[in-house]
Amino acid sequence: MTTPPEETPHHTPEHRQAPTTRDRVLRRCEELPGARREHPFGEDTAVFKVGGRIFALVALGGDHGRVTLKCEPEYGALLVDSHAGITPGYHMNKRHWITVDLAAALPDDLLDELVEDSHDLVVAALPVRARPGTAGGGPVGG
Repeated sequence: MTTPPEETPHHTPEHRQAPTTRDRVLRRCEELPGARREHPFGEDTAVFKVGGRIFALVALGGDHGRVTLKCEPEYGALLVDSHAGITPGYHMNKRHWITVDLAAALPDDLLDELVEDSHDLVVAALPVRARPGTAGGGPVGG
């Protein structure tokens, strides 16, 4: 008879690791209205879309990873200038996208705000009928 996973030495509450910043970003992306997670570039990158359009790309490889998010150009430039862990968007239009190194010591609320703002920018650009919570726009909870 095998021991249930929660009782094995590596799965006891004392041995569970706290969620990483990447885990928090993934969870926050999944919670946003109409968000869908895909892997069109392979299993190393989680791509989050709303209304069929990308709002976040999360690198799953490495110790910490990174997230690429849509951002208002002026705000993105300000963030790049003021935070060493934020750079112009990796493999994206560097005027409209930023990449956040998840090893950087950014405040949790700033990272949450950036994820939410990216989602909001994409939703705002969708036709009304394609927005989450509208007829034809898909469910609000994803």
